[in-house]
Amino acid sequence: MPAAYALARTVAEARERGYTETLFGRRRPIPELLSGNFRIRQAGERQAMNAGIQGLAADIFKVALVNLDRALEERGGRSRLILQVHDEVILEVPPEEKSEMEQLVREVMAGAADLSVPLEVHLAFGDSWESAK
Repeated sequence: MPAAYALARTVAEARERGYTETLFGRRRPIPELLSGNFRIRQAGERQAMNAGIQGLAADIFKVALVNLDRALEERGGRSRLILQVHDEVILEVPPEEKSEMEQLVREVMAGAADLSVPLEVHLAFGDSWESAK
């Protein structure tokens, strides 16, 4: 199916239902699609086109964070989840746990959803967030 057709269908379905829905079932209302103002309606159409993939990415990331927090707690080491910034997770990891955490974080994050494409996980280490970038 051509991409333009898929996007047009996504917008039409959102207009009909009044919302978009992610693969995880989370709904996002888009009342702008019914606006009498052309510019507002256009903004709603852009939101409808983007909401599915962006919402799915957010859903997967939230699942991954919960799973990672649980795995860290079950493991019982000194490593801990510090902060989430957009699509990044920041952990405090003692040097002696680095190898184990690298494997754990990669497995948990990549396994957050079963999709037809692999979820890529990029890791960086440093003494500060800046040095890890």
